[in-house]
Amino acid sequence: MNGRLHLAALPAVLLAAAGLAALALLLKPPSAQAPLRIVSSEQCLECHSDVAAEWQASHHAVAFTNPEVRKLSNDFANQECIACHAPRPVLDFAPGERVLARQSNRGSGVDCLACHLGPDGGVATSNPRPLLDAPCRPRFEGRMASVDHCAACHNQHLTVEQWRASPAERRGENCLHCHMPETFRAGGRRGRDHSFRASHDLAALQSAVTLRGGLDPDGAWVEVENSGAAHNFPTDERSRAADVQVRWADANGAWGEWQKLFRFRQPYRDETHLVDTQLPAAQTWTGRPAAPQGASAGEARLLYRTNPYLPDDAAKELHRVPLKP
Repeated sequence: MNGRLHLAALPAVLLAAAGLAALALLLKPPSAQAPLRIVSSEQCLECHSDVAAEWQASHHAVAFTNPEVRKLSNDFANQECIACHAPRPVLDFAPGERVLARQSNRGSGVDCLACHLGPDGGVATSNPRPLLDAPCRPRFEGRMASVDHCAACHNQHLTVEQWRASPAERRGENCLHCHMPETFRAGGRRGRDHSFRASHDLAALQSAVTLRGGLDPDGAWVEVENSGAAHNFPTDERSRAADVQVRWADANGAWGEWQKLFRFRQPYRDETHLVDTQLPAAQTWTGRPAAPQGASAGEARLLYRTNPYLPDDAAKELHRVPLKP
């Protein structure tokens, strides 16, 4: 009988022990060690080497040194580009306000301090339960997980405005849902992926759009649907372009050259002869390519270029479909 009573009381005992443990954590005195004075992103590596490795593989890390960026900005003679490619800490500015360029250490691009350094010199995090006695004394900052935090740089070409204009069911909570998904690191620690999946990530690009095509009584047809992005496709950089191409096989089955059917792109301000052909979220573009006389088969593909003047073999092929009934 006593054994049964003891077993019945066990859940209550465990619950009380858990409560005492939680209380002990809350009442735990702060570390006697002086907070680390953060002056460089290099200081983050000792505790966050796994996060740093993700960042180092990202295009945030090479935002200032990337040869493609240097060329498109005329080696930053176009100085307005520097603000987003080597920014001061975003938290120094009002939510959504455009950042200004920093004057030193520009080679590290969009580094840890650009996003995480607070105006008081402390480290901000989107983790609502930070480790308060860590050397950098992180503190929760809800703005870190908001679209306004990203908008400081990524709304220069109206990407955030495009996101706000997209259907509610497409938007999700914020930019992090797609570009910084949750990940688990060594020891089972949960965090946000700092590789920033975007236009240089093939899987991310492929998930943004769907390519369809076929033949019906009126001839060949091709469709591109912005089926996965919560903003225009392509977006953010006017240098981005996506081309729909088609090709045809002759009566002997020999394939001809690829021919451009349509280009999705936001033109530069001085390209007044071009129109904005970006594809908004949840919308579909349809084209009707004319097959040459005697064609025995056709196919369509979607190429993505980080520079509109890249040759086909330097572009990323996102999807390819046959043009058949």
